[in-house]
Order: sequence, then C-alpha cells, then structure tokens
Amino acid sequence: MACTAAELTVQEAKVAQMLGEAWNEYLKLPIEHPMEQKEFCSAIHACQNIVLARCGVRAFKSTQSVPLEIE
Repeated sequence: MACTAAELTVQEAKVAQMLGEAWNEYLKLPIEHPMEQKEFCSAIHACQNIVLARCGVRAFKSTQSVPLEIE
C-alpha cells in the first residue's frame, strides 16, 4: 500500500490549538479535587487525538479502491 501525505486542514489545526488553549485556561482555575487536572488533561488529549486522526483517516481512504465507511 502506498503512503500518501496527510495534512491537517486549517480548521482542524485551529480546533487542536483551541483545545491546547482550553487546557491553559483550565490551569488557572482553583483545584477543587485532586484528580481533576489529570482527568481534564486526559480528556483534552482524547479530543486532540480525534481531531489529529482525521488527516490519517483521509490518507487511508485515499489508498482504498472502495470508499471506507467508519461508524
């Protein structure tokens, strides 16, 4: 299988950046529970992974002769 270059769209990069900014703003809040920062960080990373995976999905789809459906 040939490998194709995959790039983020401008909007995807913007969303990923905004998630990082949300983390920075969250750190300014007072801590209410000892696990909250770790949990918030994990949630931010999960969201970033979803956004960043989009270019990989597009690259994979472009190598398929039959369109790939992801549910």
